[in-house]
Amino acid sequence: MKRRHSAPCEIVSRQRSQHNQALNGSQKGNSIMRKIWSTDEIMQFATSRRSFLGGATALAGGAMLAPFIPNLAHAGSGDLQIMAWEGWELTDELADWISKNNLNVEVSAMGNQDDVTTKFSVPNPPPFDAAEYNQGYADLYLDVLKITKPLDKSKLPNYSADNLFDVFYDKPTWFRNGELHGVPYAWGLNTIVYNPKMMEKPTSYEDLLKPELKGKIVLVDDTLVTWPVAAVLAGFKTFPNLTKDEMAKTFEHLKLYRDQARTISLTYGDVVSLMVSGEVAACFAGWTGIPTETAKQNVETIYTIPKEGAATWCDAWFMPPGADNEEAAYEFFNQAISPEVQAKVVTRNAAGVVSSKAVDLLPPETKALFDYSDVEGIFKAAPLLGIPPLESNQYATYADWVAAWNEFKAG
Repeated sequence: MKRRHSAPCEIVSRQRSQHNQALNGSQKGNSIMRKIWSTDEIMQFATSRRSFLGGATALAGGAMLAPFIPNLAHAGSGDLQIMAWEGWELTDELADWISKNNLNVEVSAMGNQDDVTTKFSVPNPPPFDAAEYNQGYADLYLDVLKITKPLDKSKLPNYSADNLFDVFYDKPTWFRNGELHGVPYAWGLNTIVYNPKMMEKPTSYEDLLKPELKGKIVLVDDTLVTWPVAAVLAGFKTFPNLTKDEMAKTFEHLKLYRDQARTISLTYGDVVSLMVSGEVAACFAGWTGIPTETAKQNVETIYTIPKEGAATWCDAWFMPPGADNEEAAYEFFNQAISPEVQAKVVTRNAAGVVSSKAVDLLPPETKALFDYSDVEGIFKAAPLLGIPPLESNQYATYADWVAAWNEFKAG
């Protein structure tokens, strides 16, 4: 049984750029299927990108090579192009720094992580200077697609053991072969979110299967948390390394919750709307940020960690291969993990700080969200997990999971 890290409390939802998109209808069969890359697509892009870069190294100078030559990087001014989740672009928190350095910040909002995969896996990627990746995509981005540029730690003074909790410093999720590739900057949990006026506090996911909640729960099309939670509920604790038979049993068990649900929502923004309207009483593996978002509309919801535990996530900044303002990107990354900026951005989005020095700067309600005295224990109980293997003779592959998930959603 995984320990509880804090008392149930209300926090704000980390919004996706699709926050305001409505589902076409309220039934499971009417949900729009978002794009999830297949293994063949991933490997095709990885191969084409490697081939392009191999040929590019033989070219003699010119504009095409400029993004790949460090000493041709722009000064810390001009344009800074970033790709981020809505609410996490730091333009408000870094307004003074942006103005002081005369930066023109251009933000492209992410709808899901595969937006980033698509953007930077092409042979000649656009010149973005900073983008985000969820820990689940670490192996794919760093080892397969190789779309993250190694970072010079000397240009990131805030990236230090003194400033960061140990679980976020030089760990494999962001570190490869002695080189830093990602700068972790925010984390959180996914668990049950419920309306106390519509149901009793659930102590287990099985409580969501009570007859009186038929049609009153919602699932989310968020595979990074739904898949591992589903595996645990089916009795398997080795996700993402499950056999095809174990994967099949996982989805067979998850059908109990699908058949109990009103819908499989595309976004957490849609979940907020459903909970505010009173159409659903609980969210399966919901973002712990939903409660404060519903509170803005005078509806109380609460997150609670059941006996089966919670799923963890952590997002990091990385420098894409076509970055052309490296100096500004480095300072942006460094500012993102400064205690002051950390405190501001997680307070706005109600997430967890990676900077131990930021904890004392948090307002009481934000500080109370997680047990900062035992961050290591939180991630020991609920480790950061990756996506299933792209290729395997032993385990169900990512393509197997995608196919099974799409079939599951179709009902």
